[in-house]
Amino acid sequence: MANPPNVNLSLSNVINVTVIAPGAQLGVPNMSSLAIITRAATPGTWSSGQTYGIYTSPTDVAADWGSNTDVTNMATAIFSQSPNILTGGGYLVVIPRLQSPSLESTQDCLIRMQGIIFFEGFLIDEEMDSQATAFANLSAYVQASQMMFFYCSSVIANLQPGSILDLVRTAGNFRTRCFYFGGDLAGGQTQIFAAAYAGRGMSINFAGANTVLSMQLQTLATINPDQTVSQTNLLAAKAAGVDVYVSISGVPCIMSSGTNLFYDQVYCRTWIAFQLSVNGFNYLKNAAAVPGKIPQTEAGMTGLKDAYIQAFNQGITNGYMAPGTWTLPFSFGDPESFSTNITSHGYYIISQPINKQNPGLRSQRVAPLVQAAIQEAGALNSSSVIVYVNP
Repeated sequence: MANPPNVNLSLSNVINVTVIAPGAQLGVPNMSSLAIITRAATPGTWSSGQTYGIYTSPTDVAADWGSNTDVTNMATAIFSQSPNILTGGGYLVVIPRLQSPSLESTQDCLIRMQGIIFFEGFLIDEEMDSQATAFANLSAYVQASQMMFFYCSSVIANLQPGSILDLVRTAGNFRTRCFYFGGDLAGGQTQIFAAAYAGRGMSINFAGANTVLSMQLQTLATINPDQTVSQTNLLAAKAAGVDVYVSISGVPCIMSSGTNLFYDQVYCRTWIAFQLSVNGFNYLKNAAAVPGKIPQTEAGMTGLKDAYIQAFNQGITNGYMAPGTWTLPFSFGDPESFSTNITSHGYYIISQPINKQNPGLRSQRVAPLVQAAIQEAGALNSSSVIVYVNP
């Protein structure tokens, strides 16, 4: 009698495998993206209806805007720095203000471009010394945003108390970074100095190790030291929170002031806020992309806090944060744990216990409040030395 044929039943009777890839996740906005808001009309090389151009070299800018123009000279200063915005994976955006029925204001231009193209910092191609109210309004608008505004004045009186630059400090508008430069620049365009500063300052790649920089004592390519800054003017600039570019014993360098916060404090705080938002969103999004959910339990909150901790650990790696001593007159959570974590790790994070959460928020599936404290690494900007001599 012949053998019966082999019958092979499907493996799915025992094992079923489904491969599920995580969904799309958010990334941190490009922190090295910089814009020039220009008074110049839209170039003829642009297509009809084009409202902005993206550039990664001064040559391409010159092709559209012409050589030795304000826009091109500013772009050259940006890309001449080493490192510059390209080091951080950034780009330059040039946005012309509307010309009709009258020249659009910079603030209106920023409002119009919301949601169209992202840029973290921006420059303008004019001085606003005769537009004090418009400048103050623009600075206040920027302060309410996540942007940074780089502005340079050539009027030395603006280092004095009550000037338009000093009023930025007194208003607490630290997102407006003010500079004074009275020296010679191409075409007399003082904003070339602001462009060089921004090109260097926005070069940080926050995903790297020890990449965070301070602008104090930085040397800028294409910029000669400003010979109009005396010791008296330097002290006035520091008091007003205005950065200047001088020669210290023959070495060109930026002299920075923390009176309106130091530049790296503002830039890095913006980054950590973005990074925390993205990490928290991606943690919650992953649960929506695969079967299951994040339980509204302490285990679920541990996972959420771990996502935030990843941002803090990157802040330690890139040099923004460091273990240290908490000096502010308050803390939260367990005092001993707070102090130990700041000293050992540079950050402390807790969340409100699930069982103490407001029932109304719990019913809406809102996570309990998370509180965190971080220790900035700061920077060594100057030093004093005492030498004792034994004759």
